[in-house]
Amino acid sequence: MEQRQLQYFVAVAEELSFTRAAQRTHAVQSTVSASIRALERHLGAPLFERSTSKVALTEAGTALLPEARRALDALDQARAVVAGLREGLTGSLRVGTLSGLTAVDLPGLVSDFRGRHPGVRLSLSMAAGGTDGLLAALRARELDVAFVAVQAASVPDLHLEPIAEFQPRLLVPAGHPLAGRTAVSPAALADEPFIDLPPGFCNRIRTDNDFRRAGIVRTIAVEVSDITTIPGYVEAGIGLALVPPLAAEDGHRVSPVDLDPPAASWTLATASLIGPTPSPPVRAFLDLVDAHVVRRDRY
Repeated sequence: MEQRQLQYFVAVAEELSFTRAAQRTHAVQSTVSASIRALERHLGAPLFERSTSKVALTEAGTALLPEARRALDALDQARAVVAGLREGLTGSLRVGTLSGLTAVDLPGLVSDFRGRHPGVRLSLSMAAGGTDGLLAALRARELDVAFVAVQAASVPDLHLEPIAEFQPRLLVPAGHPLAGRTAVSPAALADEPFIDLPPGFCNRIRTDNDFRRAGIVRTIAVEVSDITTIPGYVEAGIGLALVPPLAAEDGHRVSPVDLDPPAASWTLATASLIGPTPSPPVRAFLDLVDAHVVRRDRY
C-alpha cells in the first residue's frame, strides 16, 4: 500500500468524484482511477460504488477512510519532526472553534503562532454542529485542535486542556417579573419560551438535561447559531435563556437570575487527539493558548 494510493483514495472519498479528486491532487483522472483499482485489488474489497451519476463509499471504503487519514497524518508528522530540527516547524495545523468565542483572543493567538512558526500552514474553521461537530471532526482527523465546551472532565480518545469553567444562569429582560429575583426554580419556568443554540451545542445539551431532570419540557422560541446574539433576543422579549456570563450582555437591558438548584457548569477547553506525543505544531499551538486568554469569568 503506497502513500500516493492513500492520498488518491482520501481525495476521491472527500470529493465523491474522480474528476475533482484528480484536479485536487494535480493528477490525470486515469492515474487516480488506476491507483484506486490497484488499492482495491491489494485490499481484496471494493472501496467505491461507481455509476454514471455518482460515486459513493462502500462499507470497506467507509472503514478505511479514518485509517487512511491517520496514516497520512503520521507520515506528515514524521516529516515535520525531521524538518523541524533542520529549519523550524513545518506542516499544517487545522484548528476548529466555537461561534462567538471571546474568552480567547483568536486573532491574536493565530497571529502569534504564525509569527513564530511561518512554516506551518494554519487554517481556522467553525463547526456548524457546535461541540459535537468539533469532536466528530477531531476523531475523523479533519481537525488537529479544537476549542470545545464540555461537561465531562474527560472525553474518550481526546486530550483536554481546560481554559475556564462557566456557571450558567437564567437571563431575562430587564422588565420581566423574574428580574431582580435572586433565584428561580425550573418549575417556575415551565410556561416560558426560550432562546437557545441548536441540538449538538454544549449549552443546548446541558440546558435540555437540566430541565429534563426537573421534569420540564421547554418551548424553544428561537434557535441561534451564535451564543453572543442571545442577549439581544432576550432583551427583545422573545424568550428567556440559560447561558453562562456573556461579554455580549454589556449594552443590553437584561438581568441574570440564578437557577435553583444551580444549572450544571461546563468547561471551555482545547481538545486534541490522544497519542504518544502531540505533533510539534499542535504542541506549539497549545503552549500559546494561555497567553491569549482574555477572560475566564465570561464567555
